[in-house]
Amino acid sequence: MGKRIRFSVRLTLVLVSAAVLPDVASACSMPANWTPQRAFAEAALVFRGLVTATELSPTKLGIVAADEGDGRILVNVRYETMEVFKGNPEPNGVISTTTLIMGGCGVPVLAGQNFLFYVDAIDEETRKTQPEFAGQTQGMISIYDSQMLSPNPQLLDESLAEVRALAKKH
Repeated sequence: MGKRIRFSVRLTLVLVSAAVLPDVASACSMPANWTPQRAFAEAALVFRGLVTATELSPTKLGIVAADEGDGRILVNVRYETMEVFKGNPEPNGVISTTTLIMGGCGVPVLAGQNFLFYVDAIDEETRKTQPEFAGQTQGMISIYDSQMLSPNPQLLDESLAEVRALAKKH
């Protein structure tokens, strides 16, 4: 009898999750027709960087604190530039992401790791309405193409081959 109840509870949780979570999952889904070429073209910055630190941002997004409201928390990622493919990232700068809490679509970053960053620029409207946000970061890390890189030199070169080829074309 106990197994039957546990199965019913699990089935109910799965069904409720399936009914509630599609909107959350779709917000993080890759756009239709997404290609490496499109990702490179749309990014403001593309570079390899060493993450030197991560910190929760004190910035408020709009009128609600970043850690309230929808549950997402803004994270500032400090980095050291290793190799630039597009744009002009600061040698030692800050870019931002959101946490994965409550369905947030962020990039999990770890201090001490090398990443390939695709960064979306902060638009002019945000610069005007939220100057404190625009003043503390160069942009938001793209969730679709940014990735942690292998420390193995051969695997690193293989991972970066496509982006290096795209950089040569632009």
